[in-house]
Amino acid sequence: MNWMEIIGAHVMWKQRLTAFLAGTSTEQLDPDTMGLDDRCALGKWIYGEGKAMSELPRYEEVRGLHAQFHQYAADVVRLHLAGKTAEAESLLLGDYSRLSEKLKHRLIGLSSQVKAASDGIPRF
Repeated sequence: MNWMEIIGAHVMWKQRLTAFLAGTSTEQLDPDTMGLDDRCALGKWIYGEGKAMSELPRYEEVRGLHAQFHQYAADVVRLHLAGKTAEAESLLLGDYSRLSEKLKHRLIGLSSQVKAASDGIPRF
């Protein structure tokens, strides 16, 4: 698992959503699909092989934050598609951005815990 790629992909979502709201994106974003937290590489890991790491202190927090991240991203798109672009921007720049930053830091922590667990180092 390449944690830096996973983190980078989630960080890039803010740029993708900003472009979508600005009308400069050519992407067709489907909020129903975006709201699913098991489709991206991290989600596949969380609900797949990552379950073996579910006892790690950061695992459940990351799972919950990741699910909320996808829901907020979907909500940004839904609001924009409903003509509520100002509300979408407010969500993107507020709750979404705060959650995204928190998720990024928790992923860094989880990646360290996973590496330690894989190396056989005791976890605290």
